[in-house]
Amino acid sequence: MSVAVIEKEFRSGEGISSRNSGVIHAGMYYPQSSLKTKFCISGNKLLYKYAKNKNINHKKIGKYIIASKSSELKRLKDIYDQGIINGVNLELCSKDKTNSLHPELITEGSIFSPETGIIDVPELITALEGDIQHNGGLVSLNTSFLKAIQKDNIFEIQCNDGKEFAIKSKFLINSSGISSEVVAQSIEPLDSRYIYPISYARGHYFKYSGDHPFSTLVYPVSDEFTSGLHVGFDMSGQIRFGPSIDWVDDIDYSFDESLKENFISSIKSYWPSLNPDKLQPDYVGIRPKIQNANEQMKDFSILEPKDHGIRNLINIQGIESPGVTSCLSIGEYVTNLISKN
Repeated sequence: MSVAVIEKEFRSGEGISSRNSGVIHAGMYYPQSSLKTKFCISGNKLLYKYAKNKNINHKKIGKYIIASKSSELKRLKDIYDQGIINGVNLELCSKDKTNSLHPELITEGSIFSPETGIIDVPELITALEGDIQHNGGLVSLNTSFLKAIQKDNIFEIQCNDGKEFAIKSKFLINSSGISSEVVAQSIEPLDSRYIYPISYARGHYFKYSGDHPFSTLVYPVSDEFTSGLHVGFDMSGQIRFGPSIDWVDDIDYSFDESLKENFISSIKSYWPSLNPDKLQPDYVGIRPKIQNANEQMKDFSILEPKDHGIRNLINIQGIESPGVTSCLSIGEYVTNLISKN
């Protein structure tokens, strides 16, 4: 098959793909039966292998999930138990052991995840783009999808090139991330019952330029809505904190520096030696959630013809964390759906 990627931005990955933590997750947070767990665990292995084969900068630096208050220990144990059920390699660490490893942090206990790491996401995107092109595919940049109509089992696709239905394709995959609702609404005859409204959860990251005690990723205990203001790294060793969560109505990547005080308060709850003067604005990302602010996390949504009744259409929505980790596994899954159809 020949493949065309319709990309509205001037380069690939300008949206949510390059505005995240760049973490290779291990898969301990989600229910065992969920697509998030399935794709995260298999994607973790695939991504490390791919990064090695393609010489993409990455490091398996590990992650500690820490409880800073005794009231968080039950949630910590719940995360550990879920991870063990999911088959994730984890170690539950006592307060004494955690304090010996992280004496500058306020901890009551922790979980260590040795399979968690970081990856240079722009390099990953470039490698994937190269694979498409080297195998005869096309990545059409600066090209906005306008609509698609299925006629006689063929999708006629109109873009912003001034030509009516310039692309004709047997299969159509909506994998447009933050634009997935708008794109899905422009596919005929996809019924609105099978289209999730997308909520925008904006997240800020602050970078830290001073000395610090961190050599691994460090995450506070998460709740059902977010993974908290965690300690992340880029490939040069620069640390950053984030993401925050702020539900917004529009896609807006401008930085709100007034959030700094909230960051300081949150970070000092587990790292009291933080120097606020060393904390500086970094970047903003937006997560395309298929739940609203008052709902718990929902699973990835990948709907195929048996779900919505349209032959050869794959509609993908809600690919937030652990989306980067899961990307190759999702790709394999969708390829198998196409083969089956």
